[in-house]
Amino acid sequence: MRRNRCNRRGQALVEAALVLLVVLAFLIGTLDFGQFLYFHQSLTDRARAAARYGAVNPTDAAGIKNIAVYNDVAGTGNGATPLIANFTTAMVAVCLPGDVACSDSATGPDWRVTVTITGYQMVTFNLLLPGSFTNKPITVSLPSETPFSQNLHQHQSNGG
Repeated sequence: MRRNRCNRRGQALVEAALVLLVVLAFLIGTLDFGQFLYFHQSLTDRARAAARYGAVNPTDAAGIKNIAVYNDVAGTGNGATPLIANFTTAMVAVCLPGDVACSDSATGPDWRVTVTITGYQMVTFNLLLPGSFTNKPITVSLPSETPFSQNLHQHQSNGG
């Protein structure tokens, strides 16, 4: 009788270890998925904020990038820090109204401000297959609030 009881204790220990391994795998997977959703939503929010600023100030490409990263037009000039860790202005591309490089020549000039965020690296929590991955490009586009000819005139008078 005593021998069966000892064997059962060992069996319970093995079963608990196996169940714990599965539970930890699901927990870590949930953390990775939650982290992905958090960063994706945060980057999307930053792109939207930059596009809203760009719709009103369609000639300020540097300000649009600073709004995306720092939520401050002056950027680090006011001592601002990035709102998202490891997020830089180099990851933000801005297409302003009238940019030939961004518009489709078949459809004519583009009157929109487009903000694209690419290259943000996310690291997984997974201990079995650790790694990092880059987010897919996030693009937000809004029409300019000011007439294009006025934007072009301001851009040219500012030396652009």
